[in-house]
Amino acid sequence: MKDRIPVLIDTDLGDDIDDAFALCLAMRSPEIRVLGVTTVFRCAKYRAKMAKALLCAGGFSEIPVYAGESKPLECTSVHGHPIDYSELPHSYAEEYEGVEYDGDDAVGFLIRALESSEKKVTLVTLGALTNVAKVLQARPDLFGKIEKLCIMGGSYSMNWGEYNFCCDPKAASIVMGSGLPMQCVGVDITFQCKLSGQLLEEIVKHPHPCLQMLNRMRKKWAGEVFLHDPLALICSFNDSFITWQPMICAVESDAEYANGYVVKLSDPNWRKSAAESKQLVATAVDANAFTREYVRRVTEFSRE
Repeated sequence: MKDRIPVLIDTDLGDDIDDAFALCLAMRSPEIRVLGVTTVFRCAKYRAKMAKALLCAGGFSEIPVYAGESKPLECTSVHGHPIDYSELPHSYAEEYEGVEYDGDDAVGFLIRALESSEKKVTLVTLGALTNVAKVLQARPDLFGKIEKLCIMGGSYSMNWGEYNFCCDPKAASIVMGSGLPMQCVGVDITFQCKLSGQLLEEIVKHPHPCLQMLNRMRKKWAGEVFLHDPLALICSFNDSFITWQPMICAVESDAEYANGYVVKLSDPNWRKSAAESKQLVATAVDANAFTREYVRRVTEFSRE
C-alpha cells in the first residue's frame, strides 16, 4: 500500500448525524492517517467528548481530539435565528459526560500538526470554518504544508444558504478566498447521497460497539441520513465518485439575507476565467456507487 495520506478533520459532530458517519468512514479508510480531530461551533467541548468517545469505541483512542471555537468570527445568528451558545449538540447523551479529550486549543493544535508533519496535510472540513480560518489568518506561512482542503460546505448550483457556511460566513469567505487547492462538495450534490433501506439496516444491525454508538447518536438526531460529510471525507483519498469543475467562487459575508451564500465569479455574469483556478467544485456524483462503498467500508468493523 502507498504511504498513508496525513489528514486533519475539523467537524461540528453532534447535530446532523453525517459528521459521525464521516468519522466512522475515516476509521475504516486505511488510505489515510488521521493526525487529529478538532471540533467547532456551539458547545465545541461537548462535540469533542462525542468525537473522542466514537474514536475510542472504534479502537482509535490514540487519535487526539481538540475542542475549538464555539463562536463564529463575526455573526450572531444563523438563518435569522440567534445562536444559542448553551444549546447542547442534538445527539449528546449522558454516556459522554465522563469522556476526556485532549485539549481545548484546536487552532494551536492544528498549527502544531501542520508544523510537525513531514508530508503535506489534507484538511477535511465538515463544519463551520472558524478554526481553519483562524489558522490561515495566524500562519499564512503554513500554506505550503497544506496539500488541499476537502470542504463540505456551500451550494453551487442552487440558491441555498448551506448550514456550515451560514454558521460563519466570514470564516467561509476567508477560507474560500485563500487561494489554497480545494475540493468543494456542496449540498446540491450531497443531498443525492441518502442512506436508507437495506444499506442503512446493515449498519444499524452491525454488532460492533462503534456502530452501535453511531446508531444511538442517529436515533437522538431522529432525522434522515444523508452522507454529506462522508462524501467530502472520501475525497481526501478517492475523488472518483464525483465529477469536478474548476470554478472561482466567493462567499457573501456582508449581506442582509445572503450571508454564507456562494457567488460563482466564473459564471456568465461575472466572467472570470477559472482555467487556472485551484477551486474544484463537485457538479455530479455517482450516489449509488458511493453509498454502497460507504457501507462496505464501515461494516468491515469486526463482528466479534
